[in-house]
Amino acid sequence: MIAESGQLIEAGQFEWLIPIENPGTIFALGLNYADHASELAFEPPKEPLVFLKGQNTLTAHGQPSYRPDDIDFMHYECELVAVIGKEARNVKREDAMDYVSGFTVCNDYAIRDYLENYYRPNLRVKSRDSLCPIGPWVVDTSSVADVNNLKLITKVNGEVTQEALPPI
Repeated sequence: MIAESGQLIEAGQFEWLIPIENPGTIFALGLNYADHASELAFEPPKEPLVFLKGQNTLTAHGQPSYRPDDIDFMHYECELVAVIGKEARNVKREDAMDYVSGFTVCNDYAIRDYLENYYRPNLRVKSRDSLCPIGPWVVDTSSVADVNNLKLITKVNGEVTQEALPPI
């Protein structure tokens, strides 16, 4: 990390913050990756499956996520996050990227203990405190040549467990 003065700050000498100030409403899409839908043995939806997440779910890069004591199966889900940079209403699909100011990543943990025989991301599954680590930074859209080529890779203990291109 480089300070405003130009001084190099070593890792461990600073604390990451959530890279989006006052994130507002968090809209998420469920079953938007075909392999994820097949893993859950669900048919991918014909229309986007939208659900909301509370700001309480966000935690900064390098900060802990706390697994609730009564939970056996907390599943990692690497996601590409589109940061909306201006107010938007009734935006046409072909104009949507004009409202995106940048991209980051998150690990959108799901509490699979409460996932029923159909996909319904209720509060117990997707909106728990600290279960959505995000960042560490936002990459401006002008720095992304093709968002469809941003490969997402999840590693658990050094082993690749997820690898996909975004379903945009």
